Amino acid sequence: MMFLFKLFICNPQPISMTTKNEIWDQIKLNIQCSISKSEFKTWLSQASLLEINSKLAVIEVPNKFVAAWLSDHYSEHIRKLLHPIVGTRPTLRFSYQTHPASTKEKKKKVLFQSPRSSFSSGLDPYCTFSAFIEARSNGLARSSALEVANNPVSKYNPLYIYSKWSSGKTHLLHAIGNEAMKIAPHNKAVYLSAENIISRFDKTISEKSSSFWGTEKPPRLLLLDDFHTVASHKGSQKELFSLCTQFLESKRQLVVAASAPPGQIKNLLPQLRSRLEWGLISEIKIPDQETKMKVIHQKAKQKGIQFQEDATFFLASTTNNLKNLVHQIEKIKIHASLFGNKMDISIVQSILENELPTRIGPEHIQDITATYFSLSPSDLLSRNRQRKISYPRQIAIFLTRKYTDLSLAEIGKAFGNKHHSSIIYSINCIEEGLKLNTEVIDDINKLRGFILNGVAV
Repeated sequence: MMFLFKLFICNPQPISMTTKNEIWDQIKLNIQCSISKSEFKTWLSQASLLEINSKLAVIEVPNKFVAAWLSDHYSEHIRKLLHPIVGTRPTLRFSYQTHPASTKEKKKKVLFQSPRSSFSSGLDPYCTFSAFIEARSNGLARSSALEVANNPVSKYNPLYIYSKWSSGKTHLLHAIGNEAMKIAPHNKAVYLSAENIISRFDKTISEKSSSFWGTEKPPRLLLLDDFHTVASHKGSQKELFSLCTQFLESKRQLVVAASAPPGQIKNLLPQLRSRLEWGLISEIKIPDQETKMKVIHQKAKQKGIQFQEDATFFLASTTNNLKNLVHQIEKIKIHASLFGNKMDISIVQSILENELPTRIGPEHIQDITATYFSLSPSDLLSRNRQRKISYPRQIAIFLTRKYTDLSLAEIGKAFGNKHHSSIIYSINCIEEGLKLNTEVIDDINKLRGFILNGVAV
């Protein structure tokens, strides 16, 4: 980053494409650490830095939905990240094409291609009900999903599955589609990720189509994933409401997966929330230790790895996020050729330790804590004393004290120039909570796993 800054100061000519790419790669890497993979893929994976100088940065994005979302959620963060590079916080402008480029407009690089008009199922054939590990935490979600697969439209419509964690929502969506089409092949099911939905909305608008499906017949079952990501910006909610309404009124099955129930999705249109609440809302809760160990055994068998029981228990204790758990098994598989396929706890610990961040700083802890509690990092630096903010702030301060070498005064400075007495008070509050309060114990254990394993919530 310092190299890029010096280059800009010494050379006032327009920044080269290579340098712009390096700048943008650094910014995306920073943001990627604080948001989920699906959110990053939907909103930032296809954005690029088109122009940059001390006054203006032009970011090219696929469509207006992405432009509006980034403007609402990340303008200030991006400007802050650009400051050490260009010496200022430049104004941001988001550029996108409203219509397909003609031959005369080939000067502008097309970075985004809408999907073909033909809708494939998008289903993963390996995600079935038989491959899904049933537990108390997901029993209701699984049984209701199976009911929908066997009898679309007849009982739960829509079916809304939510979980704050990656605990099997996407697997169940694919399982519903696979099972429904196995029972009745004419019952076409279509799975759409947030990225697919946004792409299709943009295509519908650019082609001035009155239907999301164009000239095609809508499927019997529509499986919408990462609904919270699509609904996080008001600009896409009108299209979402129209899609859901038309689908339900035509007596077709709608299944939605999200990170929170409809009532907790920020800025969700009341009429859209009401539509989603018509059916069954089912939560997948945090998987218990036994469930996580079953997942490890299943994935280890597929990868040809043998975990000793203590290694399995340790690995299951590192996270409550099943996607992260699978990702860790993938890491261990890479190292298996060096250690052999039999893994004991010392080997697993050494492998994961090599993957830890080289430096844990207060910003890393603030970002993960804020994401976990659905706040912004600035909330943790504020003077707000409401418990929904003060409690996460105390958690972040406690973890900063535990996992960094900062003094109390330095921690205070990192948290909005707070007095060291406030830092001591926060640490004491959490230490007391750890003695008796199961909520505090649970939150600390979860966040510890995210921080030490260098993953986003």
